[in-house]
Amino acid sequence: MNTLRRKSTCVLTGLIATLVIGCGTTDMIDASDSSASNSAVILGASRGTVLFSPRAVVIKSVDGKSVSVTANSVRVSPGIHVLIVTCYQSLFARNTHELTVSVEAGETYTLSSQIVPNKISDGSEDCEARMSRSDSE
Repeated sequence: MNTLRRKSTCVLTGLIATLVIGCGTTDMIDASDSSASNSAVILGASRGTVLFSPRAVVIKSVDGKSVSVTANSVRVSPGIHVLIVTCYQSLFARNTHELTVSVEAGETYTLSSQIVPNKISDGSEDCEARMSRSDSE
């Protein structure tokens, strides 16, 4: 009985830690330009939520600058940016690639994924990230 209680406490603690890790935005711009009207937000998934998100897309870096492990979004200046993203088909099946995007000030964008045939003609598939503008509220 004690062993079961300890195991469930560990599982619950891990679950709470994972959910907490899944929050946050990394600012990739100067603090003076961080207002919503001078920046755009790109939404992805944090590394901590990969287990719970089907085909999650994690932003690893923006324009060569690393993104926080806990971040599920980044705030960037308007213009063209180069993202390095990891697209997860499952916890163990993933691929990392470069995604060049153009964003406008005041807008929010969402990264999603799509399964595509692998470039190697062995019948396998890759996960590919795409970005779209989020619906205005």
